[in-house]
Amino acid sequence: MSEKGSSESPKSGGVDGLYGLVSHWPVALDLAGSSLPCRLEGEIEDLVVFGTIPSEISGTFYRVMVDPFVPPDERNVPIDGDGIISAFRFHKGKVDMKVRYIETERYKLERQAGKALFGLYRNPYTHHPCVRGAVDSTANTNLVYWANRLLALKEVALPYSVDPNTLDTTEYDPFGGQVKAKTFTAHPKVDPKSNELIVFGYEATGLCSLDVVTYTLDATGKKTQEHWLKAPWCAFIHDCAITTNFTILFLWPFEADHERMKKGGHHWAWNYDRPATFIVVPRHREVAAKFGWKEGESRVYSWKNCMPIHTAGAWEEGGKIYVESSRVHDNAFPFFPPDDGRMPSPETKADFVRWEFDLSLPSGSTVPNPLVVLDLPCEFPRIDERFMGDRYEWVFLNCFIPENSDGKKNIFHGLNGLVMHNNRTKESQYFYSGDDSLCQEPIFVPRSETEGDGWVMTLIERKASNRCDIAVIDTRDFQRPVAIVQLPFHVKAQIHGNWVDGSILPATEKIVRTFEAEGVSGRGALEPL
Repeated sequence: MSEKGSSESPKSGGVDGLYGLVSHWPVALDLAGSSLPCRLEGEIEDLVVFGTIPSEISGTFYRVMVDPFVPPDERNVPIDGDGIISAFRFHKGKVDMKVRYIETERYKLERQAGKALFGLYRNPYTHHPCVRGAVDSTANTNLVYWANRLLALKEVALPYSVDPNTLDTTEYDPFGGQVKAKTFTAHPKVDPKSNELIVFGYEATGLCSLDVVTYTLDATGKKTQEHWLKAPWCAFIHDCAITTNFTILFLWPFEADHERMKKGGHHWAWNYDRPATFIVVPRHREVAAKFGWKEGESRVYSWKNCMPIHTAGAWEEGGKIYVESSRVHDNAFPFFPPDDGRMPSPETKADFVRWEFDLSLPSGSTVPNPLVVLDLPCEFPRIDERFMGDRYEWVFLNCFIPENSDGKKNIFHGLNGLVMHNNRTKESQYFYSGDDSLCQEPIFVPRSETEGDGWVMTLIERKASNRCDIAVIDTRDFQRPVAIVQLPFHVKAQIHGNWVDGSILPATEKIVRTFEAEGVSGRGALEPL
């Protein structure tokens, strides 16, 4: 949670405690201490590894973090810094690392100017006039590999394409012209059965518009389905879930307002009068008739005011849809407060729940209270994504383990472990990251065809020593890692990341084998042919 502002000048980063020197960086928790910007590009081969990385692990762990290159507008928010990729290439028990900025139009303009030109998050009225026609995206939220492209995603705009080996930024809007939308979700979903990427965009026709589009891209990047609908208000739609027949959009109770932006206010404000809302959209034209809906119909359901942040997965059963997600019972983004300025309580509860949507109920219905699957603060749920769209047994999450805290922390102070939960047996196993340490989003690497059999990776922030590690954890013994990959410096907390198997990147595997044959251990493993 960011805390902007200070008794110092708003354009200074406060005063150095020893010498009294003033910085030009804004005062903010997300720009200080262990969250200092890295602003570093480079590559390191053969990182220090404690333990043994199983030889079967071959591929790249891509992650993206928010790391502003120039001092941002002092009024800005933690989710709006430049996107920078950390790529960790695992091969033959070794790990190479490369770090590169995503060279968005915004990044290049501000780097050339040597100062911030873009003002508040997604508010063009606060930008310098010379950049109001530029693409206002930092591409800092997620990295997804699709159609032989590594997509750097930010839901405010369309994707940037990045070379998966060199990390060079190659193109904006790589699927251009197929869908007349201005936005593209940071959370597309892969249907493993149909080998399709399910995409949506909100505010799809422009600032504060109610237009939402869902569509599908095949393995070559060609659009195969397209469905337009109207949101009940201009809502923040960050994540979705998919089943065989439906896409479920999650609407947070934030509201965009043109007049507020024109007055220099934030794009988003939390609205305590809005419920958490869900739009169920058929993925194919024939689905509506199959379930007795009108052609082109989508249905809107709602619950109480809360923030269901990220989804794990979803499935259909007995004429109903079940979706699991993290949930915070108040505004988890206090940097976008309601218009009256209210802040969420420090006692705000968070949990992991299962929502139920009865497909026979009409649009506008209220859903029942969700089933609480895990009654503790947890976030960034991930599953064995080979089972996306079907009922799954295993889910992996960051979590807050109260027994390993000083008793003073809560959901807003970080997640100190991981939990592996079994939906069939209801049993949970925990991994504790260590004192003064925080876990980031887990990713799953399969070992066999059995669901949940493999390894979980997470980047751990060692706050006391101001550095980071990657933990590799065998799901057969979840409480302790089989390997720790030690980074030689601190990298800022990620937003999201994904694993790409080495078999999908054949050129990279050829490079590794070539250099190993020449006796150069791993060197150039992230370089092109």
